[in-house]
Amino acid sequence: MTDVTRGHTVRSYDEELARLRGAVLEMGELVVEQVSSAAQALCENDAQKGRTVADKDSDVHQFDMAVNEHIEQLFALRQPVATDLRLVLGLSKVVATLARVGDKAKKIALFAVQMDGEETRTPSKRLLRHVRSMNERACCMLDSSLDALAKLDVKAAVEIIREDDELDEEFDAGMRHLVTFMWENPSAVTKVMDMIFVIKALERVGDYANHVAQQVIFIARGRDVRYVNPEYIGD
Repeated sequence: MTDVTRGHTVRSYDEELARLRGAVLEMGELVVEQVSSAAQALCENDAQKGRTVADKDSDVHQFDMAVNEHIEQLFALRQPVATDLRLVLGLSKVVATLARVGDKAKKIALFAVQMDGEETRTPSKRLLRHVRSMNERACCMLDSSLDALAKLDVKAAVEIIREDDELDEEFDAGMRHLVTFMWENPSAVTKVMDMIFVIKALERVGDYANHVAQQVIFIARGRDVRYVNPEYIGD
């Protein structure tokens, strides 16, 4: 574990870098909660909770703009180099990734809102099975990637990257089940298509957790592992 926000001659610079990372982590906590609550709203047929998640999307946008403004100021006033530059660049990519996670949470929440009162679109427990399990895994991955970012824990980041394959396999299994169900129950086409969009969104959340983990390795080691097979990354 390495703390790259300490050790500068100018103490205020350390504080600025620490505040930047703190803001990114706070934004991460928000989007994890957004995804989890959106999936719960869908599974519980809770339109009000879905509206709350959709409304809080503006908070994610506020974080996005505030952090990017902070990054611009750091470049203008501090001109970071070496490890500091990697930290700022890595955090800027993490913020962009978290904003995309927020977008996925909003889309899932809006499904819950749109299904309110529409019996033809209300999914059965059987159809929601994959939503529940994928939501739990995707949120766990994202939360773990943020913890790895807080600690700059390369070993944990590598494990998250490798875990992405398991979520992909669960997505594939969910797709097979939903398509089979649709063929056997033509009247449920709309419900099934809704669930396909939802589990695809959750699969993407897992990909975004992977992206955060990749930035942890970049910040800590200066290595770009976006196109490296997880088996060859090391820890």
